[in-house]
Amino acid sequence: MTSDEKALHEMVYHLEAAWNAADGQSFAEAFAEDADFIHILGGYYTGRAAIEAGHRMIFGTIYKGSTVRYSVEKIRFLRPDVAIVYLRQYLQLYEGGAASDLEARPTIIADKRDGKWQIAHMQNTRITETGKAAREDHKSGSAEQSRKS
Repeated sequence: MTSDEKALHEMVYHLEAAWNAADGQSFAEAFAEDADFIHILGGYYTGRAAIEAGHRMIFGTIYKGSTVRYSVEKIRFLRPDVAIVYLRQYLQLYEGGAASDLEARPTIIADKRDGKWQIAHMQNTRITETGKAAREDHKSGSAEQSRKS
């Protein structure tokens, strides 16, 4: 693992720790001042302050008591100072007193400014049952195509 890959993994671990501490300020620290964020329900925040305020609100309401685990699935460098980080998110939350699980695929575009990686853009997409089935069909189709070749 390169030092840049390690730094990007650490950035993701920072997001996870901040979420699990319900700390909107710490969560937002990973973002550039002028970052954009599209959340899992399609809402859109511009700027670190808005990202912090939005997370502070959800940590006290709909995601109160939730825990998250992120795994880095892939890092793709577009340039030495720009990377796309593909994640898998496993979120446990409580709805009506009962535990509920939610899976998503956040995608981060990070850039290196003054030697430090920051999130320039993040979009979080929920994985639905339909999405899971389509992914499995795609995997099967790819395997089937390989057998035919």
